Amino acid sequence: MTEVLNIKDLSIAFGDAPPAVDGVSFTVNAGETVALVGESGSGKSVTALSTVKLLPDSADISGSITYCNREMVNADNDTLRAVRGNDISFIFQEPMTSLNPLHTIEKQLTEGLALHQTA
Repeated sequence: MTEVLNIKDLSIAFGDAPPAVDGVSFTVNAGETVALVGESGSGKSVTALSTVKLLPDSADISGSITYCNREMVNADNDTLRAVRGNDISFIFQEPMTSLNPLHTIEKQLTEGLALHQTA
């Protein structure tokens, strides 16, 4: 199978606090669906946001995140811009603040995809 996302030994800390993520590793292959499951505060969102560098500058990130053979931990802005929204998107935890109840979910998802398409 073709490897799409590989996260290896990912650790993320904020200041002097204990690590929000400590030694996470997993691989997602083409065609697979993977769920990050855990208690509130276990690092699921921090792990997901780290894939496209959407964490604050204060985040201390170590380990490796490879998406389609591109290293994402030290990716430049052009790489991030190409991936964010086009390849990797998020709907955050609270759907009432993330999605508009006056529009279908399909409309909102396809609108986001259409806005990121280049002519």
